[in-house]
Amino acid sequence: MRQQQFKDVSTVRILMLGDRGVGKTSLTNLLATSEITPTPSSRTVGKDSWHVQVRMHEYPNPVNLPLTPSSSEGSENYPYLRSTPTTSDILYFVEFYDLNSDWRLRRQQRDSFYKNIDGIVLVYNLLDLSSQDSLHDWLYDPLRLICKHRHRRSRSILKHVPILVVGTKLDKLIRRPTRRSGSIAHQLDADEIFVNCLDPESFADRSRNQGKLRGFLNRVVEFKVRFPLLSLRQISPSIF
Repeated sequence: MRQQQFKDVSTVRILMLGDRGVGKTSLTNLLATSEITPTPSSRTVGKDSWHVQVRMHEYPNPVNLPLTPSSSEGSENYPYLRSTPTTSDILYFVEFYDLNSDWRLRRQQRDSFYKNIDGIVLVYNLLDLSSQDSLHDWLYDPLRLICKHRHRRSRSILKHVPILVVGTKLDKLIRRPTRRSGSIAHQLDADEIFVNCLDPESFADRSRNQGKLRGFLNRVVEFKVRFPLLSLRQISPSIF
């Protein structure tokens, strides 16, 4: 990672979706925080319609070391030991796009914006489950356009689009919730986490939430690599 130049660092883009007031902006502040990322004031770009926060992510890239000679008994049949895989992290910029819930994109803007999205975070309020129900509406258009621009057929890519579901305002609940069979996370077979967006330790190192976030970011990187943007000739008219 130390040998990687900043000009060679690729960018992945994540879309934050959810109703107004569920805590998307506060959650984005938490997600964009890491030990190798600058402070919020220097990592945020904002407009009336949206704002973006940027963090760094180290994607683990397995590397096999060269085989080493063996001096153990019976090594004449296996003169070299198998090397132990190690990792050489690849650095990525991660951009979190938090759209104004009242802002509506025109068709041309939607195409241009959503085609570059590599992952989605769905945010709802644990105190108001209707905010979870509305996530289906928030998800439909971005998911359709991501599929349109990243694969010839929409259905075969749906299961590959990285999605993380986040329930906020955990601190307001008396009892920690459990994952419900009818929840959107269950329907999408996506990871789900519950957070207090005002708690800076919500994604503490080696915590369950931090592990799920890191796994999600790794899948976002893999999606970008596996499903690059299609040219216009490659896009199927059936998913326009």
